[in-house]
Amino acid sequence: METQNITLLSFKIQDDLFAVDALQVDHILELPPIITAVPNTPHYMKGIINLHGNIIPVADMRLIMDKEVQDKRSDASIIVLNPSNIQDARIGILVDVVEEVIETKKEALKETITEGKKGLIEHFEGTLVFNEDFVHVINIAHLCEIIEK
Repeated sequence: METQNITLLSFKIQDDLFAVDALQVDHILELPPIITAVPNTPHYMKGIINLHGNIIPVADMRLIMDKEVQDKRSDASIIVLNPSNIQDARIGILVDVVEEVIETKKEALKETITEGKKGLIEHFEGTLVFNEDFVHVINIAHLCEIIEK
C-alpha cells in the first residue's frame, strides 16, 4: 500500500495550532492597513481586500474558532485559500501567526478529539502531533461553507 504525502501550512490562533492543505494556499499576506468592512455580513467577516485587482473576502479565524480577539498582533497574516482553483472562489483567513510548512504522511492524521465544538468548525480532517504540539487540520471545503453562509 502506497503512503500518501501531504503538505500542510500551519498557523496559530492564540495558543492553538491549526493547519490547512498547503496546495490550496494562494498567498500569505501581511495584514493590510485597511480591510474594507462590508455591512450585513456575519460577525466573523472582517471585510474585503483588493489583491491584484481581485476582491477577496476575509474571515477572522479567531471569531470562527470562538476565541477572544485581542489587539492586532504585529505578526497577524491573511492566508488566501483557493479551494477549487477558481479565481473567484478565493477567500482570506486572518490568523495570529503563520508558522511553517509541514510535510507528513496522510496516515499521521488521527481523528480529532475536541471537547465540545471548536467554534463554528464541526469537523477537522484530523490531528497530528508535530514537534510535540497537536496540529488540527482544517477541512478547507467545510471552512469555505461556513464563510460563504
